[in-house]
Amino acid sequence: MTPRFHQSTACIWLRGARAAYLGPGLDLAPHRNAVAVIALGLEAPFDLAVFEGKGAVPGSRTLRSAVIPAGVLHHLRARGPMAFLYLDALVDDDLTSRVHDFRLPDWGRGAPGDLILNLWGALDLPSRLSPDPRIVTLLRALEDDPDAFSSFSEAADRVGLRPSRARELIREAVGVPFRRYRLWRRMACAGRELAKSRSLTEAAYAAGFASSAHFSTAFRLMFGLSPSALLKAGVQFDIDGAPRPGA
Repeated sequence: MTPRFHQSTACIWLRGARAAYLGPGLDLAPHRNAVAVIALGLEAPFDLAVFEGKGAVPGSRTLRSAVIPAGVLHHLRARGPMAFLYLDALVDDDLTSRVHDFRLPDWGRGAPGDLILNLWGALDLPSRLSPDPRIVTLLRALEDDPDAFSSFSEAADRVGLRPSRARELIREAVGVPFRRYRLWRRMACAGRELAKSRSLTEAAYAAGFASSAHFSTAFRLMFGLSPSALLKAGVQFDIDGAPRPGA
């Protein structure tokens, strides 16, 4: 029997390079995530169409859990509350088969952030083999500052690599180009600003976007809905253990 999910409030959770969404199913357009995502139907299955990559099949499949690789165009239609776990591309192994046989934990009535931690723990994802340490150094530099490098050539030079070799190693490490991964880190920066009740415009500029329109367009392409639609859903933020209401 599927455990009943008691939470009605959506939650965005950020811990370092990991992130998660927990809450009601949203009306998502086709989109491409920048890192691998584990999708879990909390009370009901969801429909997933994958348009590119190894998992591409005609039409859609009805699933309770799925691993969606980084950079793959897909369309997910929720039938109930969902959890989306965005993996740390440098640490988490996204190829584990145990996700497909995953059993949800008993939810109880804890805070959404605690429930997300329970999900991560229940999945017990193995660690992947560490990428080239120079690439780890380069990408971790974007954790706190997505604008750590003025150009890709500077980033490659900082870790002693030719730009062409650095591009190759980055794609091998995280599955997407450097620019796409840096965009993902900008999204995390914007999320931290929204958690402080900043406006969309303030969050956009703080994260390095040219405008709120630029931020909204990039967000929609990465997550399948606009940031304003997410905020209208009453999302709360749990950032490094400190939950705050959304703007």
